[in-house]
Amino acid sequence: MKHRLLLCFLLSLPTSVIAQEVVIDTNYYVPPIARRRVLTADPDQNPNPYESDKTRQRRIKTELLNQFNETQVWYAAVEGTLRGDGSVLSNSFNGLVGSSGKTTGSAGVLMGYTYRNAWVVETGVTYAPVHLNITIQSSPTPYVFNYQTIGYNIPLRIKRRIGSGSKGQNGTGFWVSAGAWLLPNGNNQPDALHFTGRSGYGRRAPVDTLLLSINTTTANRISGLAELGIEYATRLSSSLELAFSLRKYWGMGNALRSDMVYTVNGASETKSTLTANGSGWGLGIGLRYIYARQHELKKR
Repeated sequence: MKHRLLLCFLLSLPTSVIAQEVVIDTNYYVPPIARRRVLTADPDQNPNPYESDKTRQRRIKTELLNQFNETQVWYAAVEGTLRGDGSVLSNSFNGLVGSSGKTTGSAGVLMGYTYRNAWVVETGVTYAPVHLNITIQSSPTPYVFNYQTIGYNIPLRIKRRIGSGSKGQNGTGFWVSAGAWLLPNGNNQPDALHFTGRSGYGRRAPVDTLLLSINTTTANRISGLAELGIEYATRLSSSLELAFSLRKYWGMGNALRSDMVYTVNGASETKSTLTANGSGWGLGIGLRYIYARQHELKKR
């Protein structure tokens, strides 16, 4: 009973709970500074501390490429050539008719493939007409007539690297080349020329009547050329090459032909033929753009 009375007494007492709010002062707290992760080149790997980033990247790329060999290269090229060709005359009629060579410029667009810096196959389209020149002696000024083919030809050549440069890492060095050309000559209509004149060697000497007839036409609609040459190429950058070439050409089949008939007094007749087949020489310069290549790791 006593215990019950004590419990009732305690429950009747007023009870209060004091809640205290704890406030944390954060004025003294400073968050840490955000740091960027910056990687710099190891100074031990850069012997030149003043080297710019672009120069260093180019040097590193070159060092990496030096660890590989070029196995295959594909390129496109433009080429300009100073080219000379001439004609062959069978009879000049005692100097009345002549023919001179012609030197002109030519240009071409080429595609090439290089295998292990030792062999090259190259083809394309080149504008290089075959010329035929006829000169008729006359006083005071000779008559000159020029003919040419349509000029758009297709060369195909193979090159081989020679000399100490054959162990180089790129295309720089000397090359020898051999090739053949396909010459579409067109189908020119015959061009006829006629000249008349008189000759006499004294006051009482008889006067002769001279007649010269010339008929010029395309000899063959398609002919060819054989070629031998030597070339020096140098690598300007990873994508550009500059090449200088000297080539000799031999015609295979006549491209243009002139048939001449020389008549004296309508009775004495002499014939002559003038032909042009493209034989001559060429001095060229070309710029190549390397658009694809393959490498392999050098053997240690």
